[in-house]
Amino acid sequence: MNRRRSGCARHTIRFKLIWGVAAILVPLIALLNYNQYYAMQVVRKQVAESNQRYITMYMNQIDKLLEEADSFLIGMIVSEPNLHMLGSKLEEAEYAHLKVRLFKQLTSEITRNGAIDEFFVYTAFDGGLIESFSSRPPYDERIAVGKEVTRLLSMSPPQPHLVGRDWNIREIDGGYYMLRLLQADVGIYVGAWVKAETLLIPLKLNDLVENGFSLFSTEAGDPMMHASTVQANGIDLSFATGGYTLSGSPERYLTVGALSRQGNFRLVALIPEHSILEGLFNLREWNTVISIGSILLLPLSLLLLRRTIMLPLRRLLSAMKRIGEGHMQGIPEHHSSSIEFRDVNDNFNKMLSQISELKIHVYEERLRKQQAELRQLQMTINPHFYLNSLNILHSLAIVRDYELIQEMSRCLADYFRYIFRSNVSFVSLGEELVHMRNYVRIQELRFPGQLSSSIEVPSYLLELSVPPLVIQTFVENAIKHAFSLEQPFMLTIGGRLESDEHSLGVLIVIEDSGAGYSADVLGSLRQGASLEREDGSRHGIWNARRRLELLYGGTASVQFSNREAGGARVEIRLPLKQLSEGDWDNYAERADR
Repeated sequence: MNRRRSGCARHTIRFKLIWGVAAILVPLIALLNYNQYYAMQVVRKQVAESNQRYITMYMNQIDKLLEEADSFLIGMIVSEPNLHMLGSKLEEAEYAHLKVRLFKQLTSEITRNGAIDEFFVYTAFDGGLIESFSSRPPYDERIAVGKEVTRLLSMSPPQPHLVGRDWNIREIDGGYYMLRLLQADVGIYVGAWVKAETLLIPLKLNDLVENGFSLFSTEAGDPMMHASTVQANGIDLSFATGGYTLSGSPERYLTVGALSRQGNFRLVALIPEHSILEGLFNLREWNTVISIGSILLLPLSLLLLRRTIMLPLRRLLSAMKRIGEGHMQGIPEHHSSSIEFRDVNDNFNKMLSQISELKIHVYEERLRKQQAELRQLQMTINPHFYLNSLNILHSLAIVRDYELIQEMSRCLADYFRYIFRSNVSFVSLGEELVHMRNYVRIQELRFPGQLSSSIEVPSYLLELSVPPLVIQTFVENAIKHAFSLEQPFMLTIGGRLESDEHSLGVLIVIEDSGAGYSADVLGSLRQGASLEREDGSRHGIWNARRRLELLYGGTASVQFSNREAGGARVEIRLPLKQLSEGDWDNYAERADR
């Protein structure tokens, strides 16, 4: 159904008009926004490439400085005899002179190589450091780094990744340091360190872009400085490995970076996007205005078409829909917007009046046919019990039980009196239940001690109107097919109200203690199939269902099931008319009693 509706919607005038306008506006808006997007990409790429070259060049300079420090340390290991003599047994005075000579050599190198904060020599024999600092690091920083170096080299053995060919990143007291350690001999190490911010001092003297900044980050993307800015804007540094990326919120940053060849860190430049696209933002605002204006043209262009074509068509379709729902209402003349639609409305109203007259004739004929069919269905019930009744009287006459014959005759007279007046469409539920008590009493007299019954219906339901003989159909079916002389048989009839908001219905339940329905019969009953045999028997259930359909138009229902304790169960649901709030409260109050 949904597919059919969507398929029909594609063929409406409204859809075609909207599609036609959209087919023109959408490509134009898309082209306009693509040009803006392309321009922004070109500017980003140019700025990124320019800064990438600059960052790569400076990263190479940093690597060169670190490489020079490496060369100095390796040269000491290879050609400095004083270094290897630290492991020999020397006099205290000679050992002190040896440390002084090494200190002077380190000091000479620290003066020549201004990028390094400290060169040092560590001896595991006495846990001492021979250190030479530049003028940059303060005293507390020197002490903190010295303790960390001593801690790392005092491990037995030192961690393999610390003594290798790369500079290591260490976080000490909230600051990041590049640390280089080399083993000269057993228990003798040389090394150097420099604070990450120190290597950025020359870079800070150059302008990247307004509000831009540079920093070092670890290979995993952790910033070594400006951590608060990076975290506050959610900038991702793990992808700054060439090319460029955009990240951050609310402020977006263009990120470029270059990896170091000397260690597991990178140099990163962060440029605010608004700084590099400041001129294009004005163009984007104009594009937005043009796009919104173009979109607004769609409803404005359809407004005139709606007033002149769509509304008259909608009124015509609405009138046709009301006719389909059974409301024979025409189109008011003052709603016509043009001569053509006024002519269509006049002809439509004229046709509608003719259809109304024809519908009245057809309805009256159908009503007569339906009433005739209903009378015929009810009359088929009248002789259903006749032959069995004669057999019962014959059996009682044989045993000469005149008192029982009198009671049976009275019951049969009441039974057939009710049957012969049942050509009416509705009777009260109380009358129907009195008839059922009479019918069941006939069966109890026929099978004394074997059959018993119980009828429990609230008194406030006895005045409700129900179709006659519908209950008897299912009671008679239970006795005929489920009753057995082998064990006592119990028949129960109950009733209650069922409410749904402001509408009421009555539920009548018929249960027996027999064997219940077989699986085949229960499946056929639930599918609404007829159980009528070739000889014409077993047509009562179909007859009852057909009468309910004619009387209630499909709003009544009959459901079949088997009881858990054994036996069959029939539920008859009959709808009642819509009740006012006062009537509903009245019924509810009586039900509570």
